[in-house]
Amino acid sequence: MRILWRRGIVAGIIVLTCLPGTAWASVEVDLLLDKLVEKGVLSRQEASDLRSEIAEHKDAGNEQLAKEVVPKWTQNISLSGDLRLRHESFKRDPSTSAPEYRHRQRVRLRLGAKAKVSDQLEAGLRLATGTNLDPISTNQTFQDTFDKKDLFVDLAYLKFTTAGTFMETLPLTLWGGKFENPFYSTSLVWDGDLTPEGTAVSVTPKLGPADLFFTGGVFPVDEISTNGGDPTLYGAQAGAAWSVANNLSVKGALAYYDYANLENGIDVFTNSTFGNSGTAASNVYRPANGLDFNELNLLGEVSSQVFGRPLKLYADYVKNTAIADNDEGWALGFKVGKADKPLAWEAGYFYQRLEPDAVLGLFTDSDFGDGGTNRSGHVYYAAIGTLKNSTLGFKWFVTEEITGSDAAVDRFQVDWLTKF
Repeated sequence: MRILWRRGIVAGIIVLTCLPGTAWASVEVDLLLDKLVEKGVLSRQEASDLRSEIAEHKDAGNEQLAKEVVPKWTQNISLSGDLRLRHESFKRDPSTSAPEYRHRQRVRLRLGAKAKVSDQLEAGLRLATGTNLDPISTNQTFQDTFDKKDLFVDLAYLKFTTAGTFMETLPLTLWGGKFENPFYSTSLVWDGDLTPEGTAVSVTPKLGPADLFFTGGVFPVDEISTNGGDPTLYGAQAGAAWSVANNLSVKGALAYYDYANLENGIDVFTNSTFGNSGTAASNVYRPANGLDFNELNLLGEVSSQVFGRPLKLYADYVKNTAIADNDEGWALGFKVGKADKPLAWEAGYFYQRLEPDAVLGLFTDSDFGDGGTNRSGHVYYAAIGTLKNSTLGFKWFVTEEITGSDAAVDRFQVDWLTKF
């Protein structure tokens, strides 16, 4: 019986010292064994023998026992998540139907898991707070008498890569399901919380010093049960990234996004047209007669360092080639620093202008103005690392309408973000 106790203690300590994410050192092992001697569970000689045996296992790099003790399915799964608390204030001028001033508090929670099914196949799942039928927000507002907050499926996908196969000389990644946006982009065209659904493929070969990337995808926007012409997004992008010199790199891409069958209507979460020309009745949006969205998107960035801190300058331009008026958008900005540890900081600025029908407004940045298109303005932001894996951030949007009422919206956000 005593031998079984001893083997159990050895196994337990080895598991604790070998599991990913643990930081057990010899001092913790010594304290545990001393406590077992004090309680009479072990003799001093047995404790000494155990120290030698445990050290032997660790010195040999033997993690096999930990693998045998821990359930096998946990060895191929990684978990991650983040929690963001936000205070947000608005000022609207003129106030129109909305109040001139508004203040609210919000929360975003995301919990994700990735499973390595094989060397080539990954399965992913993420749950996130949000609002049903809203594809570009994972926030929940503190309201409605402490009601419970909803969790939705934010990601559910399979990802296949050619690594380790006969095709590994042509690096290819294939997604299916609901996944992160596969296109290189800024907030001009796509909101950062958007997780499209469908199928996408990306090929990433090298050409000398350049890393090339070619991405394409087909994404059902809505399903019309009584009509075969389902609204669908077809996207394609080609780009390259390369290091020009020490601490100087360049990245650029050209993309084309083509929406088909929008005239059949798409479900939206309000009666708004999101800045586009058209109608939105009964939460179904239809573009104005003849309006289509064939978006040509050119963007790029230059990354370097200044005073030992990372610096990025970027530009983004989009044009709806299907029409000839109110059809363009562009953005210019920079970011310096990186708030990736306590007291590290970052700051940035960008100016953005997005004419009413430059892009489909449903998927653009929901924080810029009131979301959607027909908006121009300035955005200032900064963040500082506080605790480990936590940052405190500030963001200020100063925007106004391009056409129509010239309504201005100022929005100020304070975010506490913790990753785990």
